[in-house]
Amino acid sequence: MFYNALLDELRQRELHLVIGGIALPDEDSIALHEKLGLYKASHFCEVGMKFERWIDVGYWELKLSK
Repeated sequence: MFYNALLDELRQRELHLVIGGIALPDEDSIALHEKLGLYKASHFCEVGMKFERWIDVGYWELKLSK
């Protein structure tokens, strides 16, 4: 899977944290991020515009190093 390869590469580069933004609601994207080990860090209401309507945006994060 592309995301596993990406996370492996980021670990090799010794990055500390990865953050993924998700336009909400999007249960499939949430499930994918959480399957990869990311967890919800924040939720902002009506901060994005998509298809001519205001949307919420959530951010998921994963610590790559200790």
